[in-house]
Amino acid sequence: MLNGMPGQTSKKSNSLRKGLLTGIFILVPFLLAGLFWLRINPSESGEAPEAERVLSAQVEMPFQVLIPAYMPKLFKREKVEIITDRPGPNGEKMIRLIYSTRKGDTLTLSEWLPIAQSSAKTVSNVRRCLCVCRTAGQCNMAGMELYVGSVQIRVEFSTPNLLYYDQLQLMLDTLGPAANRQVYSAVEDVPLSFSVPPPVEIPVGSDGVQEVTLVVSPQGYSPVHFAVKKDVSVRLVFRQLGQVGCGNELIFQWETRKIETLILASAADKQVLEFTPGEAGEFRFNCPHLIYRGVMTVTE
Repeated sequence: MLNGMPGQTSKKSNSLRKGLLTGIFILVPFLLAGLFWLRINPSESGEAPEAERVLSAQVEMPFQVLIPAYMPKLFKREKVEIITDRPGPNGEKMIRLIYSTRKGDTLTLSEWLPIAQSSAKTVSNVRRCLCVCRTAGQCNMAGMELYVGSVQIRVEFSTPNLLYYDQLQLMLDTLGPAANRQVYSAVEDVPLSFSVPPPVEIPVGSDGVQEVTLVVSPQGYSPVHFAVKKDVSVRLVFRQLGQVGCGNELIFQWETRKIETLILASAADKQVLEFTPGEAGEFRFNCPHLIYRGVMTVTE
């Protein structure tokens, strides 16, 4: 009897080990799945980390300071630098929020209440691109200016093209009072998207040609979306209105493998492109840095 006990103990130990190993093998996939879920869902949305400090600085300002709900995760927004002792363009009280990336690049958000208010500038929340141009056809996005109510806002990059156009637009779309604590979701970048209004139908003229005048201005393309018929000749007249930076260069596609670039030498210049679309579908046109974008729809 005594000789048999060590063998029974050994069998029990082996059985216990097998049970533990089986349990580990079962648990590992669940643990990995949990870790993967945490990676794609890093954390819940929360209060913007800079809100409290911005609120403290707002005491010196004659307006509500705005901060973005969305900001790409490359910025360390909790370490924002806040400057309030530098005046605006005409001596106004101004606040500057300087957000840094882990690589040392910066995005500066300047806000002030202009002394001279212009009703024309405050309509429709018009945004003006700040571009740096080396030549007539080589421009980079360095920031953007806009009005939110009566407050003028300027966003400036330390490095041109620091953000995609979509990212900057979303950031500006989500500006709100720091007093709201701005519930934010900067833990994961949003997908880049582009939407356009219904197309402007281009009629066929008496000469059998569909003629469309495409005008680029600081507000974008007009029309930003137009429709033409397949296998019918198109005459595209490209013009410029105002200062548009890289918008003077148009990259235009009308078939999968047919692309043309038109460049305006001056604000008074115009370029004409004649083509016959042979494919139905949607074809995007834009400037080199995607600051200005539009869509042509080709119908059967």
